[in-house]
Amino acid sequence: MLGVAQLYRPTVFAENQFADTRDLSGNSEFLGQKRVKQAFDLALSMRHDGYNLFAVGPRGLGKKTMLLRKLRQIAAAMPTPDDWCYVNNFDDPRRPLAIAFPAGQGLQVRQEMLDFWHRLTDNMAQAFETDSYAERIESLKGELSQAQQRLLAELSQRGEAQRVKLVLRTPGGYGFAPMNQAGEVMGVDEFNALAKAEQTLLKKAMQSMEGRLRSVTQVLFREEQMNRDKIRQLNQEVAQIVLLPELTQLRQTWGKHKAFISYLQRLKADILKNIELVLNQDEQQDAVATVSSDNPVPSRYQINVIVAHTPGAGAPVVLEDLPTHYNLLGHVEQVTYMGTVATDFTLIRAGALHRANGGFLLLEAEQVLEQPYAWQGLKRALAAKKMRFSSLEQMLTLTGTLSLEADPIALQVKIILFGDRETFALLQQFDPELADYFKVVADFATTMPRTPATELAYAHYLSDFVSDKALKPFNRAAVERILEESARWAEDRNRLALQASMLADLLREAEHVARRRRSRLVQREHVESALSSREQRHGALHEELLENLHEGQHLFSTAGQAMGQVHGLSVLEDAGFVFGLPSRITVTTHYGTGDILDIEREVDLGGAIHSKGVLILAHYLKSVFGQQHALRFSASIAFEQSYGPIDGDSASLAELCALVSALAGRPIAQRFAVTGSVNQKGEVQPIGGVNHKIEGFFAACTVTAGLCGQAVIIPQQNVQHLMLRAEVIAAVQQGKFFIYGVHRVEEAMELLMNGGVGERLPEGNFTPGSIFAAVEQQLEQWRNAEPKEEEEAED
Repeated sequence: MLGVAQLYRPTVFAENQFADTRDLSGNSEFLGQKRVKQAFDLALSMRHDGYNLFAVGPRGLGKKTMLLRKLRQIAAAMPTPDDWCYVNNFDDPRRPLAIAFPAGQGLQVRQEMLDFWHRLTDNMAQAFETDSYAERIESLKGELSQAQQRLLAELSQRGEAQRVKLVLRTPGGYGFAPMNQAGEVMGVDEFNALAKAEQTLLKKAMQSMEGRLRSVTQVLFREEQMNRDKIRQLNQEVAQIVLLPELTQLRQTWGKHKAFISYLQRLKADILKNIELVLNQDEQQDAVATVSSDNPVPSRYQINVIVAHTPGAGAPVVLEDLPTHYNLLGHVEQVTYMGTVATDFTLIRAGALHRANGGFLLLEAEQVLEQPYAWQGLKRALAAKKMRFSSLEQMLTLTGTLSLEADPIALQVKIILFGDRETFALLQQFDPELADYFKVVADFATTMPRTPATELAYAHYLSDFVSDKALKPFNRAAVERILEESARWAEDRNRLALQASMLADLLREAEHVARRRRSRLVQREHVESALSSREQRHGALHEELLENLHEGQHLFSTAGQAMGQVHGLSVLEDAGFVFGLPSRITVTTHYGTGDILDIEREVDLGGAIHSKGVLILAHYLKSVFGQQHALRFSASIAFEQSYGPIDGDSASLAELCALVSALAGRPIAQRFAVTGSVNQKGEVQPIGGVNHKIEGFFAACTVTAGLCGQAVIIPQQNVQHLMLRAEVIAAVQQGKFFIYGVHRVEEAMELLMNGGVGERLPEGNFTPGSIFAAVEQQLEQWRNAEPKEEEEAED
């Protein structure tokens, strides 16, 4: 029987250690995660390819919060990476150029280019509205007009000498018609009245002059072309007068940036070729600029800053919570304008890799795998060490719309991938390349040893959280109670759970209770109240089942004795709330072939592990009683009033005791409940959820017959896991409730059946009057009945 000291391990801090959490410094990095710290340091210090980090562990450990906080501290001391911009490639617009600027200068150069454009358009408009420019344009137009008039006059004189007149036709232009003596164009009737010879003469004259007209028209076209060239040259001269000072100012500012200076040179040549874009910018805006932006600069001259950083801010730390292919790798948007799909470099959008370039990117592995082609795209970028924009539509051949082939950007990033053990195992199994890209694995522990040093470190961790979330301080007693609850979560009195999410919820809820009670500090009673409130909120199903026990709808009694019947203990979970509940296990035996029927398995309610436990019972009995003869019995085992799946082997000890009780004809005291698994040698093995199981039986006893000496038998190895509630400990202290730890199944049988199991004597029999002697006697009766049954069968 266990003593009170074995049921609970309190936490006790010395008074001089701290009074409340304000006396503790928040130095709790990588609490209980020594292996994780080593992996983290290795991943960050290695500069070779593939040394990214895969953080493995169940949800709720605070993996993301822990690493994110540490990464931000490290990133703050790192150099800030460059800004990245895309500009137009005037030679090939489908291949935009990528230009890097020092941190903070990307937005600066974009603003300067915007100011440059405002000044250019204003000054250009003024330059082309001056009187001198108008006079020069009129002069050039006059020269063209004079040349046209001179050539046409000469042509007209030649025609009139041959009695044909130069006339303006609409819309065919100039032509020749017959002319009468008065110098006027003949009508049709007048021409038809002429003699045939004269008509023929005039027609030949017109044909000849039409040929000369064509020659003159070619000359006039060349004159017009030359005039347009002169006007274009004039416009370029005027534009250069305005453009050169503005570009000179930009060159002086960015003279050390060779790539941008080269772009400005190409920009100058393109503006001089497309002066109308400057002069008529409202009319000349293209579809993309019209639809996608209110930027007054034509899209061909804009600067698209896809990544911008604050100078001195350190390296970026990016947490992408929706890692689609586009969100991760970036994409090129498209717009539809008047039925036409269009795009250009101003619609290039950065992805998480671009934003994290030069720093750190944190991703949830499961979320990446859920998104089509995101995992493949991530690996492709890491392998190439470059970021390229690719369209999912084109990859899937769903559309043939035009896209861009933008300059790739060099990639230098550390990726931290989070996932549970199942996700990591699946990736290892189905993607052999995983180890090429994530060479470092950080395996997060769920618990840590409970020592005075680790308890103090845990208290520092609590202080850190309380300070960070601006909660009321927790006094020493409250901290002690939280650590005790943490050991209960760990299901081991000698370990502390590292479930950060559960701990954070408890701290917030306890502080909420303290605020409502207007307490200056969070005290132990506030923590207890928060725990009790949580059980009440989530314990609806537990209360309903206890009510069924109280009303007798679920058969349960701890009074008296019963043959082949024992209370087993199970653990249930409802919406995250875990609780224990007793289950009545019954066994019937009869003459047979040595088989044990698992009723739960027969109706597909029993799991494989439970069936394994039942098979072990049969072989244990064979090892004890079947050394000389075959066992001539059969048995059936059932969980009474059980209507759901059952799995696990924690009931195998109770099943074996009930089976021996039925074989021996020895009743089991119903005040006991049993939990534990057994092996073929009769050794009792530890199980999980021992605290919930004991408390579940305790609650069932309380709501039915009341406490009157009931007891629970558990494996001795589970004693170190006991962290029971105060009401259970009080009942044990008052002698109303008992807990026993056993090493072997025989110890449990002796407690349950109030007698010794006996030993096998030299002559081969068990100790007379013992439990095993009764079992062997029953087995011998069935074995002796075998010949009689065979004779009756022959008759």
